[in-house]
Amino acid sequence: MSKDLNKLAKMDNMQASSHSKRKVYEGFFSVEEHDLSYQKFNKEQSAVVTRSALISSDAVIILPYDPVNDRILLIEQFRTGPYVKGDENPWVLEPIAGLIDEGETPESACIREAQEEAHLKIRELELVARSYPSPGISTEFFHQYIGIVELPESSNLIAGLSSENEDIRSHIFEYAQFSNMMQSGMIKVGPAILIGLWLAKNRKILQERYSNQI
Repeated sequence: MSKDLNKLAKMDNMQASSHSKRKVYEGFFSVEEHDLSYQKFNKEQSAVVTRSALISSDAVIILPYDPVNDRILLIEQFRTGPYVKGDENPWVLEPIAGLIDEGETPESACIREAQEEAHLKIRELELVARSYPSPGISTEFFHQYIGIVELPESSNLIAGLSSENEDIRSHIFEYAQFSNMMQSGMIKVGPAILIGLWLAKNRKILQERYSNQI
């Protein structure tokens, strides 16, 4: 069914075309502005409209999970988005994440980011989803995983790359704590919730699969 859904617009031979484009900002990310038109569902062509998009590389998101001890790890760091929005606490709890470097696979990027941000050695990766987090404004595309690891009871690790001005603190939670944090709204980062819901559904399967491997 999912493959059929992905093909719906293509089956109707629907197309979009760019009339012109320009780069209006370039920094760590860039912003492109396009004058474009697209075929509407009534088969008519839309008027030319101007749309802007944040241009970003693909990224990996990894939620470390210890299936034997039933623990997860979240990192905490200052985030510009909540700060600019005026959030009273712009230090957020989230999974490990990072951009995929040129020539890297998503899996190798997961292993590298877990080491850089939390000094973790990933044993196995379980794919959760590949998705656009905000397709209305961004080209950003996430490869989201559960990372199977062995976790201690607690952590006071502060890590990250100094070359990227990263200041990242690790936190380890029992799964029950993490589940309560999601339900109470303490977890505000979308990928943490998405992967957390997948983990809630598949947790017992992972515990059985990896019970003798960690």
